[in-house]
Amino acid sequence: MCDPDGFEGRGVVLSKIADDRLWVEMPNGHRVVAVNAKKSKFELSEIQPGDKVAVFFSPSDMARGTILK
Repeated sequence: MCDPDGFEGRGVVLSKIADDRLWVEMPNGHRVVAVNAKKSKFELSEIQPGDKVAVFFSPSDMARGTILK
């Protein structure tokens, strides 16, 4: 689905930044801006603060991720 060199982690949604972005906190305390995967079957409006989500990271940019849910 995504770049095979990246990796996936799980985090908790902190808040919505805009219609298409969320702040997600990873278990180690790292906070990232996450966007919805284009091929996902859910809308970001379905995700609320406190929800646990799967986030895919590219090794070149650890500050941004893609929500896989």
